[in-house]
Amino acid sequence: MARKKLSPKAICPCGSGKKYKNCCWHKDFEWAQDDDGTIRKAIPIPDELAELLQEQRQAFIDEHGREPGPEDLIFPDSPHPEHLEHMMVEDMKKAGIDPALIHAFEETGLLISEDNKDLFTDEDMDAWHEAIAEYKMKHGLHEPPKYPIGTIALYGPDDKITTKIVASVITSEDAEPILERWVGTKLIGNEKILREIKAFFKKHKVKSTVMTDGNLGCPHEEGEDFPVGEDCPFCPFWKGEQGSAGRP
Repeated sequence: MARKKLSPKAICPCGSGKKYKNCCWHKDFEWAQDDDGTIRKAIPIPDELAELLQEQRQAFIDEHGREPGPEDLIFPDSPHPEHLEHMMVEDMKKAGIDPALIHAFEETGLLISEDNKDLFTDEDMDAWHEAIAEYKMKHGLHEPPKYPIGTIALYGPDDKITTKIVASVITSEDAEPILERWVGTKLIGNEKILREIKAFFKKHKVKSTVMTDGNLGCPHEEGEDFPVGEDCPFCPFWKGEQGSAGRP
């Protein structure tokens, strides 16, 4: 099937929302479009691998009398993918690979290093680093946060529904936070808001981030929406649990 290069002015297929020329254009792979409109990621392969794949293709033709199709296995005698992944994990453990990297591989299916990082999209890189940070946080191995620090806090009328997201950037220990707020009924998983938070952090060169596991309190603000030292009259769920009126 013929393929044509994607226009640099097109929206990048990686999901960042940026134009291709401002996103994956300078990576070591390219996005291309098939005749039927399907967009695929094209990764260059070494000559040795290309030769091996050609040998496998010819072996398939010799055995079956036809070209291999999309559903045919390149290496039919290789282990099942899940078994192969298990074997890789065991080999990584024996080799003394950082457990955080092994966890990231199991979570994302990716194996990223300094040598191959330009073969992955920014979304892939974010998922990889988040998995590493998740492992280190869970096992008490996380490093002290580095400034500027980005924080994301969730708020809602109870502990189930989120109606406000507050992102902040703290540039130093004594600095006042720089705030951005989003209010609505469909905030969690909103791609537009995620892109805006990412751009906000990138603008201020955030080096580490912290996010709450759930809602911290109600979306109303003490001193603006209700008197200081009192409970929010609009959100009885949080009575005695937040602000200066809350328990220590």
